[in-house]
Amino acid sequence: MLEAEISWAKNRRFIAVGKSSGHAIMLDTPEKSGGENLGIKPTEAFLIGIAGCTAVDMVNILSKMRIELTLCEVKIEATQKEDYPKYFDHGKIIYTLSGKDLDEKKARKAVDLSMDKYCAVSQSVKGRMEISTEIRIV
Repeated sequence: MLEAEISWAKNRRFIAVGKSSGHAIMLDTPEKSGGENLGIKPTEAFLIGIAGCTAVDMVNILSKMRIELTLCEVKIEATQKEDYPKYFDHGKIIYTLSGKDLDEKKARKAVDLSMDKYCAVSQSVKGRMEISTEIRIV
C-alpha cells in the first residue's frame, strides 16, 4: 500500500509528503484563488504524476531494450471540464527523445507498454480522461 499525507501550512498552502519515499512538495494556489503561489497547484501535481509515471516506465522499458537515452523530456497538456466537477477530460503527452539506436518503432513500443500496461496513474483515469501520445525523436 502507498500512502501520502498533506499538512496545512498556512492560508491555501500545504506540504505533501510521500510516506514511502519521505520526500515532500509544496502545494499552493494562485493569489487570485486566495493562495500565495508558493507551490504547485494540486491539479499540476496530478498531471506531473501521470507524466512522471509514464516517463519512468518508458525509460525502464527502453533500458531493457538496450537503448541508451541521451535525452528524455515529457510534456503533458490537458483540458478540464468547464462545469463542476472540473475533471480532466483530455490530455496529450509529448515525448521528446534521443538516444543511440533509438527509432520510432522502439519508442512507440515503450510508450504504448507504459500507457496500456504499466503506468498506474494513467490506468487510474482510463475511461474518464482520454490521453493521446506523440513521440518526437531528435
